Amino acid sequence: MEDQNKNQNPEINKQQNKQVVNQPQKSRSGLIFLLLLLVVLLGVVTWLYVNQRNTTEEIQTVLTAEKDSLQSNLEKLKASYDDLMTDNDPINEQLNQEKKKIDKLIHELKTTKATNFAKIKQLEAELGTLRAVAQSYVRQIDSLNTMNQALVAENIKVKNEIVEAQTVNKELEEKNVDLTGKVELASTLRTENIKATPINKRGKANSKINKIEKIKIDFTIKENVLAKAGERDIFVRIAGPDDYILAKSEEDLFDYQGQQIVFSAKRPVDYINNDLDVTIYWDNNGALIPGQYEVYIFGDGAEIGTATFEIQESGWF
Repeated sequence: MEDQNKNQNPEINKQQNKQVVNQPQKSRSGLIFLLLLLVVLLGVVTWLYVNQRNTTEEIQTVLTAEKDSLQSNLEKLKASYDDLMTDNDPINEQLNQEKKKIDKLIHELKTTKATNFAKIKQLEAELGTLRAVAQSYVRQIDSLNTMNQALVAENIKVKNEIVEAQTVNKELEEKNVDLTGKVELASTLRTENIKATPINKRGKANSKINKIEKIKIDFTIKENVLAKAGERDIFVRIAGPDDYILAKSEEDLFDYQGQQIVFSAKRPVDYINNDLDVTIYWDNNGALIPGQYEVYIFGDGAEIGTATFEIQESGWF
C-alpha cells in the first residue's frame, strides 16, 4: 500500500508544480495587456488633447485677426470722415457726430475679448451702417461741390464782365451777391403744399367774411440735410387787399434782413431734417375786408413760402 502511494505521489507533485508555474505566467500576461491598453488609451487622450488645443488656437488666431481687421477698418472710416470736412458748418457738425460714434465703437472693440464672437459681429454690423451713412454724406458733399464749382465759374465770369463794361457794374455786383446767396439758400428751410383756408367756428372752410373764425395755414417743411436741426420759430404775415398786415399787436416783431417787421402769427417747431407738417392759425380780430390776401411764411430769417386766399362778402352760408 505504501509502495502504491509512493508511486502516485510523483504524479501529483508534477501536476501541482505545473499549476504553480502557470499561475505567474498568466498574471504577467494580464499585466502586460493592461499596460498596453493604458498606453493606447493615453496615446488617444494625448492626441485628442493636442488636436483640440490646436483647433482652439486656430479659432483664436482667426478671431484675433478679425478683431484687428475690424479696428483697422474703423480707423480708416474715421480718417475718411476727416477727408469729408468742408466749409459748411452744419455738415461738419454732423460729420463730427458720426466720428464720435466711431470712437465709441473703437473703445468698445478694444475692451472686447477676441473670443467674444457675438460682440465682434455686432460691431461689424454697426461698421456697415456707418459706412452707408458715410456714402450718403459723400453724395451730398459731391452735389454741393458741383454747385459751388458752378457758382465759382459764374462768379469769375461776372468779374470779367465788370472789367470789360463799367456800365453794367451794379447789375453784375447784384448777380454776384445772388450767387453767393445760393450757397446759403442750400441750407435754408423750404416749404411745399402751402394752403391758406378761411374756416368757421366748426373748423370748416368758409370764405364768407361774416362766417370766418380763423385763417388756417397748412404747409410742409421739406427734408433738408444741410439745414440746422433743432427748435426754431416759424412766422406768418398775412397781407390784406389794402396791403395792411394783419397783426394782434404792433409789438409782435421778428428780425428779417436786418429789420424788425410785424408778424400775424407764429409757432415754434422742432425740425430734425425730415419732412415736417405744420399748421398755424390766425384768429379773426375783425380786421378782415373782402378781397384777395397774400400769406408769407418765414423761417431762419428767410422767406420760405407764399400762398393766397380769397375772402368774400357776407352771406348766409
